Amino acid sequence: MAEVDDAAPASSVPAADAAAESPTSGRKGALLRLGAIALILAAGFLVVRLTPAGEYLTREGVGAGIAQLRGNPWAPVIFVAVYATATMLAVPGTILTLVGGAVFGFFWGTVYNAVAANIGANGAFGVARGLGRDAVRRLAGDDSKALARLDSAVTRHGFQGLLTLRLIPLVPFNVLNFGSGLLPMKWSTYAVATAIGILPGTAIYTFFAEALLQGTQGASQAALTRLFVAGGLLVLLSFLPAILKRLGVRLPGMGILALTTTLGATLWTGLAGAAAAQERIGDQQEHSAAGLPSHDAFTKVLSVVVESGTVDYGTLAESYSDPMGLADYLERLEATAPAVLQAAPAHDRLAFWINAYNACMLKRVIENYPIEPAGGFRGLRNRAAGRPANSVWQIEDVFTGPHCAVAGALRSQDEIEHEIIRPIGDPRIHFAVNCAARSCPPLVARAYEGASIGRELDQRVADFIADATHFSVGDDDGRPVVRVNKVLDWFKEDFGGEAGILSFLASYGEGAAREALEHPDVKLEFFDYDWTLNDISDDISR
Repeated sequence: MAEVDDAAPASSVPAADAAAESPTSGRKGALLRLGAIALILAAGFLVVRLTPAGEYLTREGVGAGIAQLRGNPWAPVIFVAVYATATMLAVPGTILTLVGGAVFGFFWGTVYNAVAANIGANGAFGVARGLGRDAVRRLAGDDSKALARLDSAVTRHGFQGLLTLRLIPLVPFNVLNFGSGLLPMKWSTYAVATAIGILPGTAIYTFFAEALLQGTQGASQAALTRLFVAGGLLVLLSFLPAILKRLGVRLPGMGILALTTTLGATLWTGLAGAAAAQERIGDQQEHSAAGLPSHDAFTKVLSVVVESGTVDYGTLAESYSDPMGLADYLERLEATAPAVLQAAPAHDRLAFWINAYNACMLKRVIENYPIEPAGGFRGLRNRAAGRPANSVWQIEDVFTGPHCAVAGALRSQDEIEHEIIRPIGDPRIHFAVNCAARSCPPLVARAYEGASIGRELDQRVADFIADATHFSVGDDDGRPVVRVNKVLDWFKEDFGGEAGILSFLASYGEGAAREALEHPDVKLEFFDYDWTLNDISDDISR
């Protein structure tokens, strides 16, 4: 069975080194390294405020700098060196970008601006990576939920996430430079995403500078038109996420921006109290000794709200805050230490993640219950696809949006299913995870347990074959026809194709069903999928 990285990355500090180094000395070293970064940033501030170089960032100084660079044969070299150094010192580079456009024009200004910004950005990344990455982790502790969520997001969406953030001019350039160095991102990934991501903004800022210069030198209609076009492009690029969201296009990695805002609080916590960090370490050790959470609380919830594969979402929504209810169980899943989960036996991890998917799916529904038809482009797509008015597809980013904290990271339904459960390599999971639709293999009234997960999954497959809404055998002029749930068509690669589906089901089938499945001329068809919410109230009204 294939294994899966089902936990957030553990500390990069080897166990032997961690054991040899005392907590006190580790914190002192971390503080010294962060202090070095602070000195570098302070140097940039002092250069701007206390030296003649800072005068070039004023309105008059910019004009003087432009005049000095023009006509100087070394102007490109001087400009790139100054720009790159300023970026490494976290000096805001917007003014320098505008200078590049004013001095060198649109084409060469864009080239020199991009070269300088990339050199400086990679330098800042290197400083943060060399001095800050391990220091932050030592201060925050390996159990830090903020760092675990950041690590998980970067591992999944590092390139796409950074590229997305680089495309947005409103995201601080220097924050991304130094912040990325604190994350588990490959340098090559950072360099490529930065080179591509900053190019549109650099080109637009350069174009804006050239247009502004022409507009001030002569208020011709062409110059003013270029100035308005440049300003419009800047506004358009700044609101790119909102525009694409309205169009129904999801930008990967935008969650990283929200998660990054927690990093400052995490650092402050680590710097403010070593005792608090030590307390967190003790809490993690206590949790590690306790092992994985019990699933009894989830069984208690399911036994009350699940009946014949349907769910009483009304009752579940009303009792969500019950201390022994779904919210309590989800809190236990969130508090599970990634290291404990990683070290658990495979069957316990499988039960944990199937339960996590199902519990998070219930949370997703009741947070939007009763489900109403979506408006805008999402509503148009749903109507075009024939999705019912109370389908979970009416919920924005229902499967792709991170919404449920499990094992220290905020996760989406797709991440749990496709990036964690499916890679384990057991196709029986498709009979156990429930997507809150009538055609989905039904939710059962008890949680899965690691000790009996094999028997429970076998029973789910047997129940599937015995249910005419998911499996049936017919005849087409003497040729057996097997019709099965559309889910198996969507995930047929997990079974080894259509032939694999037939072979898999034959191992569970009996009598006529098995004979049809093993027939050499059997025809496989799939039921239409009903995305109607599996709500017990709808079932009663039918």
